[in-house]
Amino acid sequence: MKQALAVVTGYVLWSILWLGLNQTLLLLGVLTPSSTEPLTSSKPLLVLLIGSVLLSLASGYVTARIAASAWAPCAIVLGVLLLLTGIYVEIQLWYRIPLWYHVSFLALLIPMTFLGARMRAPSVILA
Repeated sequence: MKQALAVVTGYVLWSILWLGLNQTLLLLGVLTPSSTEPLTSSKPLLVLLIGSVLLSLASGYVTARIAASAWAPCAIVLGVLLLLTGIYVEIQLWYRIPLWYHVSFLALLIPMTFLGARMRAPSVILA
């Protein structure tokens, strides 16, 4: 039960922070409110990509903190859930955003989530 709570918490945290990041970027004028225009400018895409990396690190960290010793499988499950959600969303935006962004965004989800979890994981003593 603790592991399920860890994964759900990490997923909800990532999702809420992602929506908040997008709203903040809209308010700051970095993103445009149009949902039909292609987004080809590198600046907002890089900001979103960096935001995704930071959110993945944070959600992995929180997940590992809750999961304690079972941090690794929880981090992988969280990363896979984020990837599946990301694939679904990226398909919806396929023609609006350049391929390099789609590939980078999706490729970084699992490794950054796992790295965030690893930063919080209990130290492993090697004999």
